[in-house]
Amino acid sequence: MIGAVGPLRGPDPAGLGGLAGSGLSRTGSAGPSGPAGVGDPQASLGRPGVAGNAGSEVAGSFLDALGEALAGLNDQLVAADAAAADFAAGGETDLHDVILALSEAQLGLRFGVAVRDRLLEAYQDVMRLQI
Repeated sequence: MIGAVGPLRGPDPAGLGGLAGSGLSRTGSAGPSGPAGVGDPQASLGRPGVAGNAGSEVAGSFLDALGEALAGLNDQLVAADAAAADFAAGGETDLHDVILALSEAQLGLRFGVAVRDRLLEAYQDVMRLQI
């Protein structure tokens, strides 16, 4: 059986998406650890009435789409697990439906892992950039 990812956490109050211990803010800036006197070009993102607000809308829509995709993947995994449990208990679920649900969940999980790997690779590339 494929285990579920588990319940998804609610919105991250800091908006960091798991980067809480890395010293990065949502905009990717180093925050207070940056050099004194150097302005952060991304600091205006997300502030109402300040130029650059469109960037936060794009970032917000990307985070929303990513969250929806993860929720859909979790639903697939939970449905596959429930179908397998129902079949094992002698329920009305057909073997064909169980195998189909497990295959869809496996494919979705592989895709999710591939996306995660690409995001990590892009993050590492950005961190290697010299400013």
